[in-house]
Amino acid sequence: MNRKTTNHRRATNTTNPPTILAKLDLADKGQRRLHDLIRRTHTGRWPMLRSLGMRQIGGVLYEAVEWLRMATPSYGVMRWQPDGLGMSWQTVETEEQARLMLKNDNALDWSAEIASNPSVGLVALKK
Repeated sequence: MNRKTTNHRRATNTTNPPTILAKLDLADKGQRRLHDLIRRTHTGRWPMLRSLGMRQIGGVLYEAVEWLRMATPSYGVMRWQPDGLGMSWQTVETEEQARLMLKNDNALDWSAEIASNPSVGLVALKK
C-alpha cells in the first residue's frame, strides 16, 4: 500500500570526524566567494578537480589536485586567491609530486615562474 518515506540524509560519523584543512570566514564576501568556487570545481555531476590535500598558509589556500575528465591523468597544485577572484596552478607529472610539493613550503612560491613557465597557469575571475 503506502510506503513510508525513507530518510535520505547521510549518517554522521561521530567516531571519526573529518579533519579541518582550512578555515574560511563565510561572513566575509571574498572568503564566501572562494568557498563557492572551490565547491563548484569539486562537486556536481562532472567535477573538474579531485582534492589530494589542502593547506592554508597566511589566508592563502594551496591544494594538490587531480584534473578530472582528461584523456590521461593530470595532477597539479592550485593556489586559490584569498578573495575568491582567481587561482593559479602548477602542473606536475604524478600524484606523489603534487603531494610532496604541497608539503614543501619553498615549492609553493612559484610567482616568479608564472610569466616564464608554460606549466604554470593563472586565471582571474571577474567580480
